[in-house]
Amino acid sequence: MNTTQYNGGRTADTSRGFSPGIWADCPVLEIIHGIKQGIILADDFVNGPRVAAGAEAVAGLYRGFASTGGLVADGGEWGGTLNLSSDGDDEGASLRTSTNPFQISRNHGKLWFEARVKSSTVDDDKHGLFVGLRADAALTVIDPIAADGTLADGNFVGFHRLEGDGDAIDTVYKANGVGQETVGSDAITIAEDTYVKVGFVFNPADYKLTFFSNGVKLPDTYTVISAAGTEFPNDVRLGLVIAVLNATATSPGSSKIDWWRCAQLAA
Repeated sequence: MNTTQYNGGRTADTSRGFSPGIWADCPVLEIIHGIKQGIILADDFVNGPRVAAGAEAVAGLYRGFASTGGLVADGGEWGGTLNLSSDGDDEGASLRTSTNPFQISRNHGKLWFEARVKSSTVDDDKHGLFVGLRADAALTVIDPIAADGTLADGNFVGFHRLEGDGDAIDTVYKANGVGQETVGSDAITIAEDTYVKVGFVFNPADYKLTFFSNGVKLPDTYTVISAAGTEFPNDVRLGLVIAVLNATATSPGSSKIDWWRCAQLAA
């Protein structure tokens, strides 16, 4: 354990640092140096990427999409951020990793995920937001967020700000061909233009998926099932995705991501 980085309590903290409540037991250095078998992906967005309007295209280590009038661009803040925006009704922008190395399954090791995000507005009916992990699928104007504001038909685990409920984030999961499920409705309250750190941990010791807000455990957990290919996406590999989709063409606002990190131990 890196005691300098992870020493601290479990009180809510919106600062740029990783949350001790999530990362205290993650052997980051051991994974990096090959002492323990695992994988880590992370980005502070110091070097982009940038995504212009158009169909999904390679953007550095990512793939990105933006509608006409949309873009994924520098967030204009110290330390590196990305801003996702578009200016028309039912338009959006999104970013995903080109690789999908993680899997939340009883057959794999412990997993840690966290990202720091914010929205320029918390008014209802402006834009929806999703950030979390998803299976490999092309980004479009209606995927990963569908036109009605729900998640498109795919495999997701993460955090969903509904376009009609601007000041709250649900913790959710969805498997391909099965309806979207909510673990915690309005689980996280957000403020305008204010960062929140969202994260989750999967522990194969008890099969629990536990969600966090600003480093503090949320009360609702999910027990990952053993049967593959049913209501939880435990049979597919996952990577980062963040997406916005407008609910209005009038000042829909935008969302930013400051950083993200995901790590997993081998089985």
